[in-house]
Amino acid sequence: MNFLKSLGPGLLFASTAIGTSHLVLSTRAGAHYGQVFLWVIFGALLLKYPFYEFGTRYAIATGKSLVSAYKKQGRFALGLFTFIICINMFAVTGAVGAVSAGLLSTLIGVPVAMPIMVGLLLTLTVALLFWGGFSFLDGFIKILSIILFLSVSTAFVMVLIKGPVVQSPDFSPPDLLDGAGIALLISLIGWMPAGMEASTMNSIWVVEKWQATKHRPTLKEGMFDFKFGYGFTVVLACMFLIIGSFTVYGTGQLLEGNANQFSNSLIAVFTSNLGSWSFPIIAIAAFGAIYGTLITVIDAFARSFVACLIELRSTVEAPQRTPILQYRIVLSVIAIGGFLLFYLSASSMVKMLEFATVLSFLTAPFISFFNLKAIKSSGVPVEYKPNPKLIYLAYLGLAMNALFALFYLCYKFA
Repeated sequence: MNFLKSLGPGLLFASTAIGTSHLVLSTRAGAHYGQVFLWVIFGALLLKYPFYEFGTRYAIATGKSLVSAYKKQGRFALGLFTFIICINMFAVTGAVGAVSAGLLSTLIGVPVAMPIMVGLLLTLTVALLFWGGFSFLDGFIKILSIILFLSVSTAFVMVLIKGPVVQSPDFSPPDLLDGAGIALLISLIGWMPAGMEASTMNSIWVVEKWQATKHRPTLKEGMFDFKFGYGFTVVLACMFLIIGSFTVYGTGQLLEGNANQFSNSLIAVFTSNLGSWSFPIIAIAAFGAIYGTLITVIDAFARSFVACLIELRSTVEAPQRTPILQYRIVLSVIAIGGFLLFYLSASSMVKMLEFATVLSFLTAPFISFFNLKAIKSSGVPVEYKPNPKLIYLAYLGLAMNALFALFYLCYKFA
């Protein structure tokens, strides 16, 4: 067993999740509503787990990504996934790029106009992926994950030692069922640990890793890699929520606003509670989390979109690796589109992110169903199929995804 050689796609999956659902949404949940959303996070992580694992299983069993499975299921499955990617690749890149730029500006202490900082950061990210491709991304995320875990863990321990912030005398807990509470609930369910489309992205990375290293992972190696990454997301989700709860909840402060305001508020409330000496630790943890998401989602969206285009147009077997020219063209388009979307709606960064999470939330039942159908298909050898307990959990998760989506639609339009 060569677990270290197979390690990588699971951490890429984790990095995709940590910046948005963890740093932004989990921290906001703890800051605004205390620890009540911890159960929502645990529930989402449990009920959505099978569908993410199916992406790894399918890729190892067949040597192909879930995009190939969607094509076999018909035009609707492939078309819907393509539509999700087309919308989210600009909205997520713009929002995450904006937060990354705001945190970087705060970290280095140099006042730079936000459009310039966002443009420079997106350009640098695309240049790194042009230069190093998957091999660079794989190694970079492993280093970043170590730095991230050490910095977040340090911040978490410091917060626990300091204890919860003293609540304001006139503080009253907010209503969970008001507009803001429902929006945050939907965002957490939709993107905890990530949008369901991340399962497909993870399957693409598994195939890319396999082809790059020429090492075909065994099922045991692949499951170790995925579970390691998934466990990483679980631990950090809890840490970020508790950090937000202990440092903000009860003070009346809100983590809202545009990218720069959100970033500055995030760091300011932590350092004011723990002391100015904690600034480097908090700033590095926050920037590491969000930039890891930025570089992985840009890569994932590009590879996913190219895979969709190939499958939509091709009548023959698609290549296992992402063609370099098409990948680089789509990378550039995503960066430019994300920048323009940010530039035109910079004042509503959080709303932009919430729109993307609602789309993921409403389409999650469909992607979940497609993944379940793929792993149960005859193209997957029996020895790679999940055990019955995981299939039962998947059916429960599928039912809950559908019920929550229906609840949201009824709430929104009733």
